[in-house]
Amino acid sequence: MTKDTEERIRKAQDKALERLDYILETVSDKDFVEIVGRVGGDVVTYRVYDDGSVYEK
Repeated sequence: MTKDTEERIRKAQDKALERLDYILETVSDKDFVEIVGRVGGDVVTYRVYDDGSVYEK
């Protein structure tokens, strides 16, 4: 991974952790970073786009 990709993933994980208890999996795509995590016993998936927007999948 390049440093830019690592930084992008780190920022996306920081943003997702505002909503999650912890992260299970992270997948980087061209336009977004998909993060699977747990919150309150449920497994949820968020997509954090490069513009900073977060959508639950």
